[in-house]
Amino acid sequence: MNSRPAHVMHSRATATNRNPEHTSPQSSGRKLGLYVVLTFFVLSLPQWLTDNYVLGLINFMTIFGICCMGLNLILGYTGFLSLGHAAFYGIGAYTTAILMTRHGFGFMSALALSGMLTLVSALIVSIPIRKIRGDYFCLLTIAFGEIFRLIAQAWIPFTGGAMGIVGIPIPKIFGYAIQSEADFYYVAIGLLAFTYITLYLFVRTKFGRALIAIREDELAAQAMGVNTPLYTILAFSIGSIYAGFAGSLLAVYQTTITPSNFRIEESCLMIIMVIVGGMGRLLAPLAGVVVMTLATEFFRSFSEYRMLIIGAMMILVLLFRPQGIFGTSAFKN
Repeated sequence: MNSRPAHVMHSRATATNRNPEHTSPQSSGRKLGLYVVLTFFVLSLPQWLTDNYVLGLINFMTIFGICCMGLNLILGYTGFLSLGHAAFYGIGAYTTAILMTRHGFGFMSALALSGMLTLVSALIVSIPIRKIRGDYFCLLTIAFGEIFRLIAQAWIPFTGGAMGIVGIPIPKIFGYAIQSEADFYYVAIGLLAFTYITLYLFVRTKFGRALIAIREDELAAQAMGVNTPLYTILAFSIGSIYAGFAGSLLAVYQTTITPSNFRIEESCLMIIMVIVGGMGRLLAPLAGVVVMTLATEFFRSFSEYRMLIIGAMMILVLLFRPQGIFGTSAFKN
């Protein structure tokens, strides 16, 4: 005979029924079917979308999406506002540009080295970050972003100065030249998929739970044995790697880069995209990327009022959907 009280058994059964992991076979089948349809749509898009302007816009969205998903690990999961994300974006771009134009590197090796150099840079920057919080964290990341931009603008023999680096070679992957918008689309989508899969593996482990604990209450996380300085450094560094990858892709896509591509305004735009899309959910920032990019393009003809209109749109989103378009009030994963 079961000795547990009836209300305990009922609450345990209710919790089990509400557990998202306990889904019915029909629900799992529908989800799988949705994934298959979505995958087919994404892979077939360049075959029926013949407008290169629209496809190019999607490519830029994908590049920003990679950046914002990495930033979401820092801002959405850990709760730290980084205003220097564009600097890591630039480190990846300049590394690829210099390696390919001056040292004859291929795109894949330049991409890997760009990610490694971005990681090293983020680790160096994160050493003082582990001891500061709040406004001081924001100020330090702003300072790093501006230092990078000024170095890129002033170190003319190495970075090309304000004129930047031009004539970046056409990338080749396994001997295939990436030339058309459709070619870049598949490369960008592949890198976006890599970003999602690796971040998914990160946030679904003890590492991800520790970051969420730090975001919710850092002191409580420390009391529970979480090494908050270590996890903060790891989150900042890992989130920055993806900005380096995105910058590498931007360099070969544009075939030219300048310091103006990596201003603090770019960091602010990425933060807006993450907030509008929804913090603390892996794919939610992509919605913010789409909304802000389309708004920027749609109101381009209203050059004098474009930023005013976009700012009003953001305020409306924050008023009526403060957790973001696809976020939740509890920032669930």
